[in-house]
Order: sequence, then C-alpha cells, then structure tokens
Amino acid sequence: MNFFNTSDNVKTYYEIKGEGNPIIFIHGFTETHDSFRIQQRILSKKYKTITYDIRGHGLSSRVDYGLNMERLALDLKEFIDYLDLQDIVLVGWSMGTSIIFEYINIFGEYNLSKICIIDKGPKVLNDNNWNLGLYHGKYTMEDALKDLSLIKDNWMEFTERFIKSMAPYFNKKQFSISMDKMKNNSPNIMYSIWKSMIEKDYRKTLSKIHIPALIIFGGESTFYSIDTGRYLKENIINSELVIFQDCTHLLVLENPIRFNRVLEEFTSKY
Repeated sequence: MNFFNTSDNVKTYYEIKGEGNPIIFIHGFTETHDSFRIQQRILSKKYKTITYDIRGHGLSSRVDYGLNMERLALDLKEFIDYLDLQDIVLVGWSMGTSIIFEYINIFGEYNLSKICIIDKGPKVLNDNNWNLGLYHGKYTMEDALKDLSLIKDNWMEFTERFIKSMAPYFNKKQFSISMDKMKNNSPNIMYSIWKSMIEKDYRKTLSKIHIPALIIFGGESTFYSIDTGRYLKENIINSELVIFQDCTHLLVLENPIRFNRVLEEFTSKY
C-alpha cells in the first residue's frame, strides 16, 4: 500500500497505475479513490493514472484538523511535488472540482496542463444573486444549516436523504450498498468538510483558468442544472461543455465507456 505524509503529518493513501502523461483523479464528498476504478483500469493502458483518498476519507488518516478546502488544495500541491509530476490533467468529480478551484486560487495553474470538471458549480449555496447552485437553485443557507446539524446529530439520516436526492432511481439493493459505504465515514470529519465547501464561492476563480478545461454535466443530475454547466463554459475562456443527457450526478459510473472516451479525446486533443 502506498502512502505519502503531508507537511502536517497526515498519511494519504494513493494508487498509481500505468505510464505516460499523468492524470490525477479527485473524488467527491464521502467517496474514495475507488470512485475511479473503471477509469484507472482502462486509461492506465495509455496514461499514468493516479487516484488518492482525501484526508478523512477512505484509507487516509482520520484527523480532526485541516478539514477545509484550503488544506485539501495544499495536500494536492504537496502530493504533486512528492510525485514530481508535471503537465498534469486534473480531474475533479463533485467536491473534487472544489479542490481544483481552490488549488488554482492558491497556486495558479502550477504543473497543470488541463482540468476536467464533473457536475459541480462554482458556488453551492443559492441566494438572491445566485440560482445555479446545489439542487437546481433550491439549496439555501437555511437548508445548509439544517444539514450541518443533521450531519452532526444523525449522520445516517443525512446519508439517507443525500443518497435519495442524488440517485432517486436506486433500487433497494443499490440503496443498501450505498448506505453501507457511507457508514465508513466519520460524521465530525464530514461536518467540517461540508461546512468548508458550502462556504466557498469560486465564481471569481473562473477567470484565472487559462488552460484547457473539459466540463461534463449530467442531463438528469438532481444536483446541478445544465445551466450551471453553461455558466462555467461562458466564464472559463478555453473550455468545452459535454452533456451526458441520460445520466445523473453519478455519470462517471453510469456511463464509464463514454466518460473514458470523452476524457481521452480531450486529453489527446491539445
């Protein structure tokens, strides 16, 4: 098993498969490196594919500090330096995109060649000046405060609501498997990370992105609307938007063949 230690002594699990230009995959909230197992198996035939567990997730250390977007971005920077990587394609799914935005906010486009944004907007909370956030513009500060209380007091109830809203089509078996996976997370860690993520507004960060950007959204996503994807396309200079019409927020798993093809075409295009 491979681990690297961050500067604040957090053991971070990672996997590397294949040779060639590096692609780093960053998973979402409550997930692990295993989210990209299909991508790693296929794309590692042509690229150096790298997955890792964000601090507090999966096999990485369960610590009670550094649970914010700034530190997660620094972890990524230290990871890149540790592996001595350059010309990286950075792929972020959901919260993984927030980490990409924060990375660019702090470090610019250091050692990056391209980025891929998967079904995530620049701002989670909706207000009088923003209606392209979570749940198609319906997730407000009031909702966020209720969720934070629920995460702290009854993690599994939050989990049930979260899964049902993300994948309303799940059958009993799929739902049960997802609930079992969520039990492995620590509520206090998830509380701090969710709080940090929902506080962020990366709209001004978009103008700092000059490298090619691939934006992929699910046409049936219950989290973010296609209009959110269009907003990103309009505000990131060198970007392209691809809609997976019949997919939800889970498009990476729902149509991995198309996802791999689109990502590989994008990676080899420039």
